[in-house]
Amino acid sequence: MAQQAYEYGPSQAAIDQLVTRFGDQVSLSSSVRERFGKDESFHPSVPPDAVVTPNSTEEVSEIVTICAHHHVPVIPYGTGTALEGHVGALYGGVCINMMEMNQVLEV
Repeated sequence: MAQQAYEYGPSQAAIDQLVTRFGDQVSLSSSVRERFGKDESFHPSVPPDAVVTPNSTEEVSEIVTICAHHHVPVIPYGTGTALEGHVGALYGGVCINMMEMNQVLEV
């Protein structure tokens, strides 16, 4: 069976779609991207192509759907306290800043 080759990485179409849908919730600022490309580890920052800050689970789902459609990697970011460099966007991608997701909806 032939395998489909996918290219992962930055997609201007995905970023444009995210900006259109989420507006100010999307940051393309180099300083913001630099911050979200680094955790507490010794590894250097590897910034994502964009940082999106959702306010609901529905918005998280929309972000992931857009990125999946364009084959863009998604990097979730909680508080940046990891010690292994997990938040680095090695292949580009979109960081989902989960800091506004701060309510327990159900236990």
